[in-house]
Amino acid sequence: MNGSGKKENTHETDWDGPTESRLSRWGGSVPLPFLLGVAIVGSFALGALAVGGLSILDETPPDPEIESVEILEAGCHDEVSAYSKSSSSGVWVGTINDTSIDTEVSAEIRRTTPEDATVAAYRVWVDTHNTTTESDECPGRIIYSVEFDAPYPDAADAMRTERYLDDEFRGCGYSTSDPEPGCAALHEERPVHYSNGTVTEESL
Repeated sequence: MNGSGKKENTHETDWDGPTESRLSRWGGSVPLPFLLGVAIVGSFALGALAVGGLSILDETPPDPEIESVEILEAGCHDEVSAYSKSSSSGVWVGTINDTSIDTEVSAEIRRTTPEDATVAAYRVWVDTHNTTTESDECPGRIIYSVEFDAPYPDAADAMRTERYLDDEFRGCGYSTSDPEPGCAALHEERPVHYSNGTVTEESL
């Protein structure tokens, strides 16, 4: 693995004889026209791959990752002000009502479209833990924050980031240069339900 964190595909061959004679011994035993022919054919093959969109120099888009998950504030419902913030570039701050003040959260992110998709889609899940409210505990409210990295693939002309809390759709952020990213359809298919019974769309 090199310094950039990318895994290198290496192949080592054991040679017999002194190091300085490896190339000269091999080259000296093969006619020069044959070597030139191999070089020309190899160059043509690389060019064909590049023209066909299969350049071996193309890199696989980096995987998305969760950078941090934390509880920003926790307390009784009337002591903590609700707050929300979201961005397709990597920040999601949300509020959970009627939960234990000891509630914890975890997060996961995954790319849900192929690497060469015109619209790159990511999905962020936040799961809650320890949500049971004790009999002598006030109804709680917590503010959580998730920071994530969702790379914009070179092949994409648009990108969306879907957000889910305990498997319930909570919103969708996007960036696009032309194509419809698909957030509007998600809001129509999966309206956001809140604990007070209202149905609304979370601000992007």
